Amino acid sequence: MTPFTYRSDPVRVVFGAGAIAALAAEADFHKMSRLLVLCSQDRADYARRLTVALGDRIVDICNASAPNMPRDAFDRIVAALKRIDAGGFVVVGGGSPIGLAKAAAAATKLPYIAIVTTYSGSEMAARWYVGVADRRVGGNDRACLPATAIYDPELTLDLPPRTSAASGMNAVAHAVESLYGVDTNPVVQTMAEEAVRRLGQNLPRVVKAPRDLEARSEVLYGAWLVANFRAEVGLEHAIAQRVRQWFDLDHAHAHAVATPYAIGFNAAAAPDAMARIKRALGVADAARGLYDLNVRLGLPTGLKDLGLREADIGTAVEVASAVKIEHPRLVTKADLAEIIRQAYHGAPPRF
Repeated sequence: MTPFTYRSDPVRVVFGAGAIAALAAEADFHKMSRLLVLCSQDRADYARRLTVALGDRIVDICNASAPNMPRDAFDRIVAALKRIDAGGFVVVGGGSPIGLAKAAAAATKLPYIAIVTTYSGSEMAARWYVGVADRRVGGNDRACLPATAIYDPELTLDLPPRTSAASGMNAVAHAVESLYGVDTNPVVQTMAEEAVRRLGQNLPRVVKAPRDLEARSEVLYGAWLVANFRAEVGLEHAIAQRVRQWFDLDHAHAHAVATPYAIGFNAAAAPDAMARIKRALGVADAARGLYDLNVRLGLPTGLKDLGLREADIGTAVEVASAVKIEHPRLVTKADLAEIIRQAYHGAPPRF
């Protein structure tokens, strides 16, 4: 076996149906008191119900979270933590509230518990960001990770099918790019292939029957497997993240759209990764299999369907080309233009 380096992040994980019942015990385990509860703007009542077991340890609820981790939301959260002299906090939600929680933890060094309700996987990635486009700042700091992450599939049963599908394909995007990233290794490859298999098999079940607890459990487990690693920035991530920030496109949907085209471009340069994707999905072609999965889930296949204009393609190429892409295949600006043009129109990938 080829020598490799693998680092495991120090997040305590509680997983399974009914796992939310462990919240108070986890707060005890970490000796947390004087807590702030962080959630999205319309989720305060829901967050209050989920955290009721913490009793008077909860001092306040802050519903400042908003998409794309805006700077003013970050400032409000940090101010609330200081105002109540918090000893820690609890975050409820998916990518946006957890992203802000990570930034707040990096700034304050306070411990927190993440109650995960989508498939974004942000809670396991030691990278934090605030703001969008050219006003975005961030860092890589293990202090931003939660002390405990609680994964309870029962909390995902009411997640709308379309949101579930897009969030799940965002997880798939991370998995497939990690198969050929410059920092890949046998541990990552094994988890990534298993994640693609579970997500590919069970996301259609979730879309068809959103309250199927078994399917929800499988998808959440697949998303957690993916969350355990993040490849250095590859083509898919460079396109989806930059384009969605500059043109205010939905985060998860942008990743779902971009993934088949990035995989198609890299297919010849990463045959082992393609073999794993094909095996996991049970398909003859990795890129087409991912594209067809988007179709089966009822997701848009083109960036034009998310709001990008054809006149914006040139700018999209420029902002994506500003990213250093770590890749098995060299990506030129002309390549990016072709890839983004294909992703804009949304026909099956052709490389």
